[in-house]
Amino acid sequence: MFVELVTHPEFPTSVLTADGGTLDRLAAEYTVALDGAPPEMERFLFGEVPLRVFHDLFSGAGEIDDATARWLLLLSGYFGGRWLRGEIAEAQPDALLVSFSQAPTLESFRASMGIAQQALDASRADTATVLAFARSSLFDTPSDDPEGAPRPGLTDSFGYNAGYNLEILEAPPVGLDTPDRFRISCTGLLHCWYATPRLPALTALESVARALADGGPGWSELAAELQPIQDAAVPRGRSVWSTGLSVQGFPQSSYDQLLEVSSSFLETVQASALTMAKGVVEADEDAARVGARAVAAMTVWLDAYTTGLVDGEGTIELPAFVP
Repeated sequence: MFVELVTHPEFPTSVLTADGGTLDRLAAEYTVALDGAPPEMERFLFGEVPLRVFHDLFSGAGEIDDATARWLLLLSGYFGGRWLRGEIAEAQPDALLVSFSQAPTLESFRASMGIAQQALDASRADTATVLAFARSSLFDTPSDDPEGAPRPGLTDSFGYNAGYNLEILEAPPVGLDTPDRFRISCTGLLHCWYATPRLPALTALESVARALADGGPGWSELAAELQPIQDAAVPRGRSVWSTGLSVQGFPQSSYDQLLEVSSSFLETVQASALTMAKGVVEADEDAARVGARAVAAMTVWLDAYTTGLVDGEGTIELPAFVP
């Protein structure tokens, strides 16, 4: 079993290393685990691949080369965005998104890779630098453009994606059910509970979430800074699927796929933010270095997803499994 890729953004960069062999290995392992059930590219590329990448990163297993991991996330994000655009177009042909298209550009790609490179540089820097990066990563970064929006930090991203998830869970397509296995409950700072958790790192990070909730030297001060950011981001996330995009008209399979991908992304944001909080309060440079690599990976994944979502050029095609 291997994966046949189709056209996607390919620009020169040192941040990513394409490795079809690793992609094929993950595909083979995914297929074997299905025990005879037919493989689905959407579930593999949008769900299984990023979870494998982030599990490898947080566990320190080292089974996936760092630069290749970011290439895998580029594929996952870009094709995930294209897939969602196609689903929206099918369900709601008159949706505003469908009327807008922006092809991938070298300029935007370089900007994204530059941000990822900053995180990678921090992960390899001296103790003071990586700990400073850990703290800054939890907060928004002002835009170089005086009129531009700030780039969301991990706290904002967590709140936004928590609100996003809660909204699509609570307002399913008319006539469809929200499967219990996708239920989540968000009850505190940088903390959601998942009916079907898929990222093992969150179990080890529960103690960090409890420390933020319970307080204590360093924890109380950081929590006081971060809570307002999260509180403001949640309603913005909800508004995406209540006043902008919509899941109405999605078939059950596509709705389930969106729930699975969205919760998986939220788990990775949660793990990254809690890792960085640990780095900040405990001056844990090892946690900060892992967190910085996670930030680089998430930057590639999220920016590629946005690129795919707004790219309306040509027929939407996904990679395919080939025996």
